[in-house]
Amino acid sequence: MKKIVIGGGGILLLLAGCLLAWHMQSLDFHAKKAPKTKIESTTTSSKKKTKKTETSETTPEKKAAVVLPVTANQELDTYLANQHFSGTALVVRKGQVILNQSYGLADQEKQLKNTPETRYYIGSAQKAIIATAILQLEQAGKLKVEDPVTNYIKDFPNGQQITLKNLLNHTSGLTGRTEGSKEILPQQIIQEIEAAGSNSAVGTWHYSDSNYAVLAYIIQLVSQQNTEEYIQEHIFKPANMQNTNFYQNDTPTSNLAESYREKTGRLEKAQLPNLTQLFGAGDIYTTATDFYLFDQALMQGKLINDVEKSKMMTAGSSSTYGMGFYVNPGSYSSHGVLGGFNTINTFTHTGLTYIILLANTNQVQSLGQTSDHIYEVLNQME
Repeated sequence: MKKIVIGGGGILLLLAGCLLAWHMQSLDFHAKKAPKTKIESTTTSSKKKTKKTETSETTPEKKAAVVLPVTANQELDTYLANQHFSGTALVVRKGQVILNQSYGLADQEKQLKNTPETRYYIGSAQKAIIATAILQLEQAGKLKVEDPVTNYIKDFPNGQQITLKNLLNHTSGLTGRTEGSKEILPQQIIQEIEAAGSNSAVGTWHYSDSNYAVLAYIIQLVSQQNTEEYIQEHIFKPANMQNTNFYQNDTPTSNLAESYREKTGRLEKAQLPNLTQLFGAGDIYTTATDFYLFDQALMQGKLINDVEKSKMMTAGSSSTYGMGFYVNPGSYSSHGVLGGFNTINTFTHTGLTYIILLANTNQVQSLGQTSDHIYEVLNQME
């Protein structure tokens, strides 16, 4: 038998060939249809709650999936079109994009279509981002969610009894402020919340944007950065959310959809409040892809560790609200409404199935029911 001797150049060629073969196998894997997975779904909007199960899904993939600009699944595509959904829908399952499609117009007057690059205000779905920032600061040893509010805001009404955890899961008992129409500073918002006081005992569920305004203010006190800077650096950047930002009154925003409400069969432009009034609870805009990247980074431990994530995803009351998310059987979800903007962001406990619906009209009565139907379609996929 002859010996085969490979020189230095031959070794390099052999290694290059092996790398190319591996890369092609990886591409072929991502192009293949996802294996059959059973997903039984419900969200907080459904009357009947059925636990989601994912028989072949175990743990989240650590490598971020590449989200294609547009990928259509015909059944889901037709369903959303028939629902008169106007916005962007992104459905990802086991790293495979099932649907990344846009519908309707971003601007009725200019006849500009919604696209996967269109940005939408997400309303109260932003609370998941604020909660993540608070839990990051706890992980860094800079605060504790069991701390009373007075540790950070001296003389806050009933602040010795109200903890950060109460704010996170809306059990603070705060009355909450009434949002105005003029530009306002965060410090002024806190003063208005303090003046309104409490209207129920600590531990009583009462959903209020004011809880998250206080949390957003505490973020800047503890981090010694303004809230926007902290979140840009510690959440948007590590999650690679390049098309997400905060409302800026003096800066035009490209690719930002207008929002509309249906009245007597016609769409009319919805009036938005002055968004400085929504500090911590509605002043962020994003794309469906970026929201998916946030969810994925959260589930993969890039933003908070498992201990903090467990706190976030544990219901704090009978409402099933945890910290920024509702905790449903088999899934987590966040929801937001602002003018005509309507958002639902839901994903399974395994972190392998994601549904993000960002709408700029109120034509679909319940995005929760819409996402339920999408889960049902996924359940039937082979």
